[in-house]
This record gives sequence, C-alpha cells and structure tokens, in this order.
Amino acid sequence: MAAEPASTPLPSQVTPAQLIGEISRLVRELPPCAHCGQGTRHGPVSGQLVPAAREPYDDSPIVDVLEFVDDDERWLWRLVDEAERVAAAAPPGPDPAQTALIEQRFQEAYEAEQKVAARIQATVDALARPSSWLRPGHRAALARHLRDDRAAAVLAAIQRVRFEEMRTRLRAVATCRTDYLRTHRDTLSAGRNAREELTRILDGLIDAYARMPQPPAWFKFGLDFPPEPGSRREWLKQARCEMVERRRAALDRGPF
Repeated sequence: MAAEPASTPLPSQVTPAQLIGEISRLVRELPPCAHCGQGTRHGPVSGQLVPAAREPYDDSPIVDVLEFVDDDERWLWRLVDEAERVAAAAPPGPDPAQTALIEQRFQEAYEAEQKVAARIQATVDALARPSSWLRPGHRAALARHLRDDRAAAVLAAIQRVRFEEMRTRLRAVATCRTDYLRTHRDTLSAGRNAREELTRILDGLIDAYARMPQPPAWFKFGLDFPPEPGSRREWLKQARCEMVERRRAALDRGPF
C-alpha cells in the first residue's frame, strides 16, 4: 500500500519565512503564564508551579514569634546589664555580722568604762568628806579601791578606744559603698524596674508555651513540663532561668 504524501513540507523544503510563521503559531497556542498572566509560561508545565525568576526565594527557617526579641525588650536587657555592671563595680561593704559584733563590743566597753568612772567619782566624793578621817580603816579601803578602779579605768578606756577604731573603719567602708550607690542611684533604679518588667515578659512567654497544644521539646522535656504537684514554685524558678538564657542567646544572635 502506497504511503500518503506528507502534509507538511520536508525540513529541506521549509523556507525561513515558513519556519518563523510556524514558531509564531506555536507560541500563540501556548496557555498564559501562571505567574504573570501574560505571554508564555516561564518553565515547564507540571503539577507544581515553578517560581518566577524575578521572585526572591527565601530558604531561611521559619522563626518562632515567641523567640523574637523586639527593640523594647533589648532596651530592657541593656538597662539590666548596665545596672549589673555598676553594682559589680561598687566597693565592697563590711560584713554585717562583723559590724553587729563590733557595735556590740563597743557598747559593752563604753558601758564598762562608764561604770568604772562612776565608781571612781563615788570613791573620790567619799574620801573628800571630812568624816572619812574619823574611820581610818574605811578610808584606807576606799583608797585601795580607788587605785584599782583607776587601773581598771585605763584598761576600759583602751578597750573602748580599740573597738571604737574598728567601728569607725567599718562605718567608713559602709559609707564609701553607700555614697557610690547613691551616686549611681538612677542607673540601679532603672535596672531594678527593667528587671521587674522582664520578669513579667518571661512569665508571659512561659504561660504562652504552657498553653500550646504541643510545646517545643526544650520546654516539654528540658523543663519537665507539666510540673509535678507541689513543685510549681521551683519549676517556675527553673523555667525563668532557662528563659533568661534563651533570651540572652537571642540577643547575641542579633535581630532576625
């Protein structure tokens, strides 16, 4: 059976004008582009759309909005850090227990000195009476007590002066620290207020994670959520510490 003649010219018989016309016809028959709605498709036709060349392709991981640290929170952390730096540079204060002990010892030495002084004055007054000469034995005993009390007064004065000097040094150290803290009062106060505000923010984040149907692994397993009955206070303290570490790590990473 003879073959039917070809409906289109053979390649060797196609003229340049016919080739351009055939290409134009094929282009017109293609469906519109799924991205811009004009012209031809920018890629192969398939079940999935291929992004246009002019559309940016973002391959960065999805960021949890609860992990985002905004500028206001960053400012609060800076206030806390500045307050901690100022507090760390403060001169050390005296040991409260040692201060209380020295204050007590000084008071005891002072009262002992006053008692000796009172006895000396009473003995001197007794010896000054003319009637004391009528009782020579009693007057001699008063004279011996006077010598002993004057010797005791010297020792009491030495003790009182020693404890007074120690108390003065401790008070000077405490005054130096107090003056430093008073000078940086605004910075320290701002840090305290910022720390309180950050605590409210951290508690809000902890509550948000706790309300999730499926909390993240670090929260559920790292913090053993939910806490056991009777251990919520300790668990909350641990959760706050963990949140502080995570927020500070986010600060080091910089803004998203």
